[in-house]
Amino acid sequence: MAENRITKSWLKNHWAYSWWKYLLLAGICIMGVNLLFTATAYRAPEHKKIELYVCNGYVDQQVMQQEMTDIFFARHPDQEELTVMNINLAQGDMYIQMQFTTYLAAQQGDVLLLPQSEVYKLTEGGADNAFMDLTPYIESGVIDLDAIGAGALTLKDSAGEEGIYAIEADSLYGLTELGNAPEGSYLCVTGFSGNEDTAAAVVGLMFDLYQAERPEDYDEKYNSTNSTALF
Repeated sequence: MAENRITKSWLKNHWAYSWWKYLLLAGICIMGVNLLFTATAYRAPEHKKIELYVCNGYVDQQVMQQEMTDIFFARHPDQEELTVMNINLAQGDMYIQMQFTTYLAAQQGDVLLLPQSEVYKLTEGGADNAFMDLTPYIESGVIDLDAIGAGALTLKDSAGEEGIYAIEADSLYGLTELGNAPEGSYLCVTGFSGNEDTAAAVVGLMFDLYQAERPEDYDEKYNSTNSTALF
């Protein structure tokens, strides 16, 4: 009867020919654990989170999120998550445009800072197909146009009724400190937000934080569309 002892020689030989099996097994275990945590990780519900997409050019999204976080949660203690993301459509990159389209198709995003051309593009079939009518929030003072001195963009919905679907963001010159050129841009709230009241309040918050005088060197720095990309 053959002797089946585990010896140093046997282990050395076994490891020489079978090491890849253990490496594969370890990789499978790690992937399994990652998938388990991903599948079971807590996600804030739609009505307790806000995603702000800055799409009119480059912005330092990390600094912007830091600047907004404290005041956002102070005003909205019931909220659980605030995300600021830069999707630089002004760069004209096809991949970035596809990324933006994918997010919208997946109904992601609550507040969008968009170039005027993109606002018109997204509202061609009716403004309500893309954005929320902000008229009630303007009338209630959540977005105080008189106080902020901002213009509004009136558009027609799919039934031909007019409403205010975009707020002029030209005066948000504080964003220039973060590398963003706000002129010719509009703030909109997506029609699929799921957190409409908070999203409308974030539009007002943007003016509280970033409305400022026009920098004297604005034209020198931003005499054309800001094309610096984050991605």
